Amino acid sequence: MKGGSRFSVLGSRFSIPRAREMTRIRTGRTAWGTENREPRTESHPIWHSFRSAEHVASIRFKSVIVLGIFTILLLFWTVRVSAARSAGDVDCRLGPDAPAVHWDTRDDAGHLVRFPPRINVPAQHRPLVIVTYNIAGHDELFRPNHIAQIAAAINQMKPDVVGLQEVHRRTWESRYRDQLEELEHDTGMHGFFGRSRHVGKGEFGNAILTRGEIVSAVVHPLPGRGEPRTLIESVVRLDGATINVYVTHLATWARLNASIRRKQIDCVAKHLQTSNYPFVLTGDFNAAPDTPEVRAFDRESAAQLCGRVIPNTNPFLHQRIDYVWADYGWEVVRTQVPRIGPSDHWPVVSELQWARAAAK
Repeated sequence: MKGGSRFSVLGSRFSIPRAREMTRIRTGRTAWGTENREPRTESHPIWHSFRSAEHVASIRFKSVIVLGIFTILLLFWTVRVSAARSAGDVDCRLGPDAPAVHWDTRDDAGHLVRFPPRINVPAQHRPLVIVTYNIAGHDELFRPNHIAQIAAAINQMKPDVVGLQEVHRRTWESRYRDQLEELEHDTGMHGFFGRSRHVGKGEFGNAILTRGEIVSAVVHPLPGRGEPRTLIESVVRLDGATINVYVTHLATWARLNASIRRKQIDCVAKHLQTSNYPFVLTGDFNAAPDTPEVRAFDRESAAQLCGRVIPNTNPFLHQRIDYVWADYGWEVVRTQVPRIGPSDHWPVVSELQWARAAAK
């Protein structure tokens, strides 16, 4: 037959190569019986429609997941903010046993500092290790072993005293666990909890851990509207010495609450100036060292800043907002920021030695 081999099927004319191609499409095999490794069925419009529908369904599913996570986070923060009910402003009131007798000394910069006379000045054989740590207790809602990891970080630092912020006791955010009780158990230290506000039937606030004895402790409300903030004032006996330990957590929201933080810092300074014993202050100030309120606190010479130049303590804000402050009788041996633990804050560790003969 001229023009190549041809045959007629149902009145149509096909070439042999065309017949072989049709066979391969129908059977998935070539005309010689070998497997077709690249079947062309995917080019069919129905297949494309199926793949398109599958792709759209996948996108919709992912969108629902993302939206669900966003909604949960939004509800979480909404509940937190609403739980911190707006509180009326309070006065800064000192305790009834605040000393009336004062003495004068000068700090390293030569500024006059006025304090009550110190009693039971510690006789130390090694530096006192003080830690401030915002443990972000609400993270236990998403991380069941959060407090166990916090305890491991504390044990690694081998502190004598720890000031804790954002501690939960039997709140829904802590899965109704008592975080201070767990920390006491896991660290072998003694604790005191200072409530700042109620969260349902639970409590939220600051706390102290120490390997010494907590002789007494009281919680002072700090001035300022919005979420209630407090200051723990405690007397701790450690290695035969007696010291005052203060713990606080000041108002958040950066510049929006700068004036409130200034009131709170002024109140903290007044409490420090009534200390009978050598004191340390630990806290999350929610403000960097160069902010007006922290600079004012520093100028007032209420206490010396431990570690004037140290790394950031909040890796998300890229700022130092966590502090250890000390009585002017202490010599600051060193201050460091170990990058350990699961919190969104790094702890600050200061080593202090009572060494100034003028402060007796």
